[in-house]
Amino acid sequence: FRIRNLSEELFDSRKHLGKPLVLSFFFTRCPPCRKEMPALHQFMSQEGLLEELLFVDSYVKALKIVDEPDTERQIRNFINLIKIPPERVYFDEIGTLLKKMSHNSAFPQAKRLGTLVVYPTIIVIDGSGKLVLSLEGTGPGFLEKIRKVL
Repeated sequence: FRIRNLSEELFDSRKHLGKPLVLSFFFTRCPPCRKEMPALHQFMSQEGLLEELLFVDSYVKALKIVDEPDTERQIRNFINLIKIPPERVYFDEIGTLLKKMSHNSAFPQAKRLGTLVVYPTIIVIDGSGKLVLSLEGTGPGFLEKIRKVL
């Protein structure tokens, strides 16, 4: 997959083969996301894997959500508030990446609930491109679960 961050830099997953990727799906009005994102950013920085971390806002019309979808301005205000740099944040404006991950069975709990995604969701993909972890909703010990598969 390819996606642009808020600094307009293109991320191409093919250039990261051989390295794990951590994708954190969030939206700006998600209270658990406010806690999970700074902790995950700090963890990945300590592990020396910050380049393999993508925070992805896919809270879009494609989800057929009741609330208004996030805007780039809302995302920028949100990440400033929680101190996440814009080069780590991606706006999946039409939900392409979210749908691609869904087709690859990345959201089993959401599927059981009859929705596309549960927020926050953290997905870890290993260096060969295989999905190795899907945490739908985070809780105690989520960083340790990620550490085990990295």
